[in-house]
Amino acid sequence: MSAAKSPVEQRIDLLRDLWLEATGDEQARLLVWRIPGNADRMLAAFFEAHRQAEEAMTPDFFLNFDCDFDTGFGYSRALLEHFQLGYVGSRDSLKAQGAAIDWRGAHADHPSSAAGVMDMLGSFAQHYREHMRSFVAVLVPGAVTSVEALQRWLETALQAPVPERVRLCVVDYADSRQWQPLVERFGKSVRVIDAPIDMFDIARATAAQSSGGAGPTSAYRQMLTDVMTLLDKGSAAQTAARAERALQMAGRQQWPDQQVVLHMAVAGAHLKEKQFPEAITRYRSARECALVAETVQHAAGTHLVMQTWFGEAGVWLTAGQPERAAQAYAQGAEVARRVPNGMFAIEGQRMAGFCLARAGQPEPARDRYLQGLGEAKAMLPADRAMTTLPLLLQDMLRLQDATRTEKLEHCAKVYQDEIAQAHQQAETRAAALGARPPASAITALEAEMGATFERSFRKVCDERERLVAGGDEFFRKVVAIGRDFLHPAWNGLPDVKHPLDKEQPEWDAPPQFAQLPDPSDLLVDDAGGRNRPIPTDTVESIV
Repeated sequence: MSAAKSPVEQRIDLLRDLWLEATGDEQARLLVWRIPGNADRMLAAFFEAHRQAEEAMTPDFFLNFDCDFDTGFGYSRALLEHFQLGYVGSRDSLKAQGAAIDWRGAHADHPSSAAGVMDMLGSFAQHYREHMRSFVAVLVPGAVTSVEALQRWLETALQAPVPERVRLCVVDYADSRQWQPLVERFGKSVRVIDAPIDMFDIARATAAQSSGGAGPTSAYRQMLTDVMTLLDKGSAAQTAARAERALQMAGRQQWPDQQVVLHMAVAGAHLKEKQFPEAITRYRSARECALVAETVQHAAGTHLVMQTWFGEAGVWLTAGQPERAAQAYAQGAEVARRVPNGMFAIEGQRMAGFCLARAGQPEPARDRYLQGLGEAKAMLPADRAMTTLPLLLQDMLRLQDATRTEKLEHCAKVYQDEIAQAHQQAETRAAALGARPPASAITALEAEMGATFERSFRKVCDERERLVAGGDEFFRKVVAIGRDFLHPAWNGLPDVKHPLDKEQPEWDAPPQFAQLPDPSDLLVDDAGGRNRPIPTDTVESIV
């Protein structure tokens, strides 16, 4: 007798059945998976399970395309190259499955357009028709410059039309329904697959299945899953009530780390309902348990203490008490140093400074920012860009000269608008070339678009450098730190990078960079030495 399937396996089977039902309609050329916002991983598991299954789960062949979308013709070329290289690289796998490797489409010169992509996919599907019912191109772009442009590309693909043995597949979300216009415009050729897959339900079912034994661990796992489900779907009162039994069990079993998790979950439920005193109380209860975990040398003990400080700080800030929030963030930063966790140490100091600035205390705010820079100084250079250091530097610029900082931000916004407009103009001109534009015409169009990018980039760099040069000494020292710690052309946020991803030595015309002073005197060594303990007065003072 085969073992019972896990909840994840059961959901994969459900997705398979939904797919087979939807694709029974031969008119459906674009399939839109409509899922809850937390079900991405489950849908990815379905595609991966289909790829790895010894026996095909469906008669279709799925292939994911995660190419970024910039322009329609650029996206088309990326899809063509991705598929052609993938085919060449999978010849051994095809051979092992008894499929011939004589498809010539991998070497064909397809036009960089939606129609060209459909030609290629159709050629492949027709060539291997004995091995599949249809070829399914799952389009999940990693980055999208314009959702509207991507929608136009899909519309063009549907009008191409999609070849008989080819289907396109995209992912939609129940709360946004961004592909609904396609559904309404193309009628029966677009089919929505409503997949009400909820990861909380899966987690609960998994906990229930694995708690067949009578041990406390299994029982607790079920309780915790119930608490997390209520945190997402229930009220604060329901979450707190369900957490109480779990807290009692965690206490009996001497699991202080799990007590922290439960208290913080209830705190989050109170925060959702703006019950600030209750949330603060819960975060402080969580911290008491976290300190116990730290005392008994639990591996995550210090990290849990840090999390309770950041959680409490968030409540104070939401409650409109930025000074109290700053104190808690500073404490969180100090604990982060003990973890050690440089990323949270920087973020704690940054948020402490942000809150003090909001409270009208510029000097204490600047002090916190400087301590954040001290934390960054101690980090490996490659790690700094992964932290909130860029935000901290921008906050420092704004604190020093808000008007100048706003102008820096405005320059970047104008530049981004110009790049978007250049993309749109190129899209319009490419569309005028027809469904299968000549490669030479696309090359010329891209060259002109690239030249426009270069001009806009040079202009924004020059404008921002003039603004930096006009700042006072402290302002320019902050920019100098950004160039030392992040990259040599940093001049504020939003960060303006070369639109063609060229490195600085490759720029056509580098700007005249501002002369910057030595910022070393801003980099304090004792980043956390001046943290002050948070007052221990009662939380009823929140109004």
